[in-house]
Amino acid sequence: MAVSMSPPLRQMSPFSGPPFLGTAVGRIIVITVGVFFLQNVFPPINQYLALTPRLAIEHFQVWQFVTYIFLHGSFWHLFFNLLVLWFIGTMVEAAWGPARFMRYYLVCGIGGGLLHSLLQYNASVIGASGAIFGVYFAVAMLFPDQYLYLYFLIPVKVKYFVIGLTILQLANGIAGPSGIAYFAHLGGMLAGALMFQGEILRRMRFQAGPRRRWQAHIREVRRQDEEASRNNNVNNINSILDKISAKGYQTLTPTEKKILENYSRQRRDSSE
Repeated sequence: MAVSMSPPLRQMSPFSGPPFLGTAVGRIIVITVGVFFLQNVFPPINQYLALTPRLAIEHFQVWQFVTYIFLHGSFWHLFFNLLVLWFIGTMVEAAWGPARFMRYYLVCGIGGGLLHSLLQYNASVIGASGAIFGVYFAVAMLFPDQYLYLYFLIPVKVKYFVIGLTILQLANGIAGPSGIAYFAHLGGMLAGALMFQGEILRRMRFQAGPRRRWQAHIREVRRQDEEASRNNNVNNINSILDKISAKGYQTLTPTEKKILENYSRQRRDSSE
């Protein structure tokens, strides 16, 4: 899926800011390309660096939870992952700085590996997709209303794109094995969500605030209406009683008699 960011989001030009190798995205790209070269020159490294949950857990090969992120199965697998990383990772890094971005990227990759291990214990996995999907989540949190362009043509707000992407990964993962580690993608996003939990809770409280104020306003309006209605009833009763004192009960209209009967009934019910 080809995506590109709208100009306002691409705040960090490839030819401005720190040198390429001075950025976290640049270092990740160089390391990943270098590892891909080693994979092709010395294929046996795949069995040591790919994440095979059974080996990583039972044989304590825990480094696989990190090293699998930098392996890829084909040139196009590598190319599209790094292309997306370049488009959206530079934006997140521009907001955070290289150190924080690197930590986030690795944690999301590890999170993807953990969820994959939980659900597909005997299936090996390679690729940066779990980390990349975590970066998708970060972009949605940092730039929710910014636009990206699907296939360089169709404008979609980032937040809606990421929601749709999440649903698609979940549906495909539930559908069954397909050779794509959908749960690793979801695990990367989940790890990203955990790292954003403070911000998520803050936004939830902020969004709940206006709703609570509106509900309180509605309750106050109802209370005032009920109080005004009670005051109006009391004034009516007082007028009726004054009329009885001055002219007698027989001078009351049918409506006034009905109001008096209802009031008397309410008083009896409340006293019981």
